[in-house]
Amino acid sequence: MDYQGNNLRDFLENNGHVVLQRVNNYNLRSFTEKEIDHITNGYSNLLGKGAFGKVYKGALDGQCLVAVKKYKDGMRKEEFAKEVIVHCQINHKNVVRLLGCCTEENTLMIVMEFVCNGNLSNILHCSNANGHVPFPLDKRLDIAIELAEVLSCMHSMYSPVLHGDIKPANILLDENLVPKLSDFGIARLLSTNETQQTRNIVGSIGYLDPLFIQTGLLTPKSDVYSFGVVLVEMITRKKVADGNVNLIQNFTKSLKRGKAVRKMFDEEIVYGKKKIIVLEDIAKLAVDCLRLEDILRPEMVEVADKLRKCRKDLELRRMGEKTGPSILLMSPVKKLGQNPVVKNLDGFFSEPDEEFILQVQAVSSLKHDNVVQLLGYCVDGNVRAIIYDYSSRGSLHDILHGKNGAIGTRPGQVLSWAQRVKIALSAAQGIEFLHHKTESCIIHSDIKSSNILLFDNDVAKIGDLRVSKNQPGYLDDILLDCVLPSNNGYQYHAPECRETGEFSREDDMYSFGVVLLELITGRISGYSQNRLMIGAMPVLSGDEVQVQQYVDPRLRGKYPPKAAAKMAAIASRCMQRKADSRPSMSIVVTDLRSLLLPESTPSKLWHW
Repeated sequence: MDYQGNNLRDFLENNGHVVLQRVNNYNLRSFTEKEIDHITNGYSNLLGKGAFGKVYKGALDGQCLVAVKKYKDGMRKEEFAKEVIVHCQINHKNVVRLLGCCTEENTLMIVMEFVCNGNLSNILHCSNANGHVPFPLDKRLDIAIELAEVLSCMHSMYSPVLHGDIKPANILLDENLVPKLSDFGIARLLSTNETQQTRNIVGSIGYLDPLFIQTGLLTPKSDVYSFGVVLVEMITRKKVADGNVNLIQNFTKSLKRGKAVRKMFDEEIVYGKKKIIVLEDIAKLAVDCLRLEDILRPEMVEVADKLRKCRKDLELRRMGEKTGPSILLMSPVKKLGQNPVVKNLDGFFSEPDEEFILQVQAVSSLKHDNVVQLLGYCVDGNVRAIIYDYSSRGSLHDILHGKNGAIGTRPGQVLSWAQRVKIALSAAQGIEFLHHKTESCIIHSDIKSSNILLFDNDVAKIGDLRVSKNQPGYLDDILLDCVLPSNNGYQYHAPECRETGEFSREDDMYSFGVVLLELITGRISGYSQNRLMIGAMPVLSGDEVQVQQYVDPRLRGKYPPKAAAKMAAIASRCMQRKADSRPSMSIVVTDLRSLLLPESTPSKLWHW
């Protein structure tokens, strides 16, 4: 099996040239028909079939389970090439991973990861001898939120991707019921602010945007409409088209009549008044997505935000009242076993105890794999302390430069390029959560390498989430640290923040760009002997040859030059002098994710 073999490369370039003008990454494995026959054991395990062809289960290299999609019509090369190119642009945990394809004469097949738990349609509408499979509201909300997030990510890419066929059958579920979006046969790749018009209206009845049917114009709001249909199915457990019954029309009319909509909710999830109120909020959101005027439909990022709020409301209503961490009394700054750390905040806060506790509770509700978790607090007289996760590996600063940059200390073991990419991505995901995936935008205001803590498996977490000292009336954003830029972090802050002392998401983006440069160069921003790092920033946005002279020499050349150049370009964009020219963290996460090699890619392909 070739990695991006000549035959496959030629096929994609010959048949997908229009789409290829929009992308810069379509690395895939090339399979022969004979190899596919071996992988599927002679096409012996049929998973499903549809208008396009059939899907078979197989095993790659005798170990990794895969699904092979074999097309009926081996002559529709242009459509096939477009699907493959569009699909491989998306590297996201909630999208089925495309591994490769076969493009031999009159034989078109794609090889994808195998997702073991069927699809959302199965769990919603299929039953066994005991009735429907149990499907609690919490899990339905989790699935809906992750779907909204991945669609938001797709719509916000540099060349936005529209799926065009969102429906339960195209939402696969893994062993933990984590959703993965599949089937990009109708998907479109757009230039910024572009729409796609077609005379060939393709899609699934009941899920298609009525405006798309009328005009042939496919836009991000078309996916929003289809998602609204799926949301209605998820809370009613009814099929969108079931005989002569029009689910969407009935649901919309019932919601207009107020409490009448409650009769349409799935009985399994309506037990208790607390759930009913949350379900009504979800119902209103679904109907907003289903508005005929697309300008009135929310963006997917708004949908994701509102669904997260619904999940939070459900949790709070179950508890009866909001509860924060336990009040604990411990001595200042000491390690507790292998888990928490206690940090004394003596002198940092002047607010009353009640205000301090409310602020700590707000921060403790921030739960994400890449954000250091606040575990508890202490209020005892004048003593105030917080308890948070302990990182045995220390901070990124410690490993790159030595403990606190102190003279005589030595850096930790040299990080490989792969480790640096993984650290950058996980840190970016933590900041993305604070900026875009909480009820209110949260500004960290002190992003620097010493506040990025490292855990096992090179997982990075954003630390130093100090409790807010918000100014009265500051309602739009929550700042976790509102002091003026500190001297030791001065070079991390954007020019406008240094001038005004006002923090923003754009300042966080600038600071993260500086951290990326530290990862690339191994140098500390602001240190006199290393000022060339900032001075070289314009060069780092250039080609890979220019970038290589600034890459950390401790790597000894063991890194992919194109990936280093791309990370440098990302850093350069984050550090644009004009705040509104900097990208959002969601875009940065998508770009950094593309630097990760697929797990199945042989390491020998990394040449240096």
